[in-house]
Amino acid sequence: MKKIVFLFCILIFSTQTVFAEKIPVKITPIQLISTDKDEIEVGDWIKFKVVNDVYYKENVFISKDTIVTGVVDSIHENGIIADNAEIVFKKFMLRDTKNDLITINYTLTLNRDNAVCYSLKDKLARYIGVIFRGNEIRVKPETATYNIFLNK
Repeated sequence: MKKIVFLFCILIFSTQTVFAEKIPVKITPIQLISTDKDEIEVGDWIKFKVVNDVYYKENVFISKDTIVTGVVDSIHENGIIADNAEIVFKKFMLRDTKNDLITINYTLTLNRDNAVCYSLKDKLARYIGVIFRGNEIRVKPETATYNIFLNK
C-alpha cells in the first residue's frame, strides 16, 4: 500500500512540470557582448532589455524595456582552424510589473550562428571559416534579439 501511495504522490507532483506554460520573453543586449580581447569572463552580468510587453493570462506580466541581467555561465574562446568562440548564459534575472524578482533558468548560447556580422570580412568568415583562427563573437547593443522562455 505504501508503494501505491508513493507512486501516486510522484505522479501528482511530476505532472506540474509537464503542464507548465512556457512564456517567451524576447530580449536584446544593451551593452557590447564580445569575446575579442577577453572582454567577458565567466560570472559577468550582461545587461539586456525586454523588446515587447510579455502577457500572462491576458495581463501585462513583464513590461517592455525592463532590464534583464544575464549571468555568463561559460565561455569557449576561439581556437585554431575555425574553432569559433561561444558564450553560454543559463540564468537571467528581471522584475515583473509587481516588482517581484523573477529568475529564468534557460540556456542561451551565443555563437557565430546567432551573432550579427557587420562587414564583408565577417560575412565571409562566417560561411567560409577562418583558416588559422576561429571567429570571435561581437554583438553590438540592440542589434540582435534572442528568445528566452519562462516556465509559469
